[in-house]
Amino acid sequence: MTARTMPTPGTRVSVRAGEWQTAPGVDAHTSHVIDIVSVHDSHDPAYSWVYGHGPECSWESADCTAPFCWELLVKVDVLTAAASEQP
Repeated sequence: MTARTMPTPGTRVSVRAGEWQTAPGVDAHTSHVIDIVSVHDSHDPAYSWVYGHGPECSWESADCTAPFCWELLVKVDVLTAAASEQP
């Protein structure tokens, strides 16, 4: 199988309900925007672990110093689509 191209750090990805999980097998029911820090394989080939920040972390008043604020499973199809839109 050919490796899929994943979004690079700093890519902003929108995830909708049903496109991500809070933990394996636990579907999320909200939409979010995530600024990617890193993407990692998971036990389920349909999902990848994503570490990232919400857009609010980039606000001047946020003073976010954490390496990442979000750790979630995102459908690989969503991530490859975001990667294909990168310049």
